[in-house]
Amino acid sequence: MATETGTDVHSTADLDEQLGAEKSTRERVLLWVDERLKWLMTLPAVFLLFALTFYPLLRAIQMSTQQFLPGGRTTYVGIENYVNLLDNGAFLESLVVTGKFIGLAVGLEFALGFGIALVLNKKIKMRGLWQTLILIPMILSPTVIGLIWRLMYTPDGLLDFMAAPFIGRNVGWISDPDVALYAVVATDVWQWTPLVVLVIFAGLQSVPDDIQEAAIMDGAPRWRRFVDIVFPYLKSLIVLVLIIRVVDALRVFAKVYILTRGGPSNATNVISMEMYRTAFRFSNFGQASAMAISLLVVVLILAMSFVKIADIEF
Repeated sequence: MATETGTDVHSTADLDEQLGAEKSTRERVLLWVDERLKWLMTLPAVFLLFALTFYPLLRAIQMSTQQFLPGGRTTYVGIENYVNLLDNGAFLESLVVTGKFIGLAVGLEFALGFGIALVLNKKIKMRGLWQTLILIPMILSPTVIGLIWRLMYTPDGLLDFMAAPFIGRNVGWISDPDVALYAVVATDVWQWTPLVVLVIFAGLQSVPDDIQEAAIMDGAPRWRRFVDIVFPYLKSLIVLVLIIRVVDALRVFAKVYILTRGGPSNATNVISMEMYRTAFRFSNFGQASAMAISLLVVVLILAMSFVKIADIEF
């Protein structure tokens, strides 16, 4: 009996040791899988990111150093395409037009959006309804917006009908070189002011009420409360929305293409429109790629400048 009992105890101990070893092995396997599976699961996203972002960028850099010859042949020209941009009158003119467009559009969008956000931050009637209506233009595609405004800009269209009592003639919203750029700016302002409203309003809502109430009790004037309390909460958001809008305005294309095709007389020929013409109208893909890479460098410099000037850490 004693021998059998000892054998049973020994067998139980061996079984427990075997189960413990199996459990330890299973835990090591699961740990190994957990450590490596998270990287394996990201591979599809990494592949898509490379295919849709990095490969086109690398390909554009390669094309910017080539000259495309008839028959699909190419020859390496180094930085010649970049040097030629300095003597390209159409490209330099498009930079000026793009600068005007960005200054007018982004400036108006920020001013209007900031003002509307301040109004919405007050407890006005039907605030939820106004917020919904204001955001509608932002959810429409640029193509749809371009078509809508092109119909409004047609001779004897809605805007001419509204302006007739004051001007007495058709304005030529997208046919007059002196007016066309402002017409495109108005379209962009209508679409993207809601973005500024959304971002600034969110920042205003994040300001703690108790701090403002304490400042009011201390007798701080309204402008002082805004500078010392509200603005620090909005600082990073202002930089963020300006970066987003400037970058987006630099690459505006669909609205310009639908409304004016870059005309009249190149009055709305922004840099993206000039790249399109250079690549697909004149088949100069090397020069167009050099324009695209130059635009990317400008965007990076502007974004870093905004962050540096505002002293923001994201």
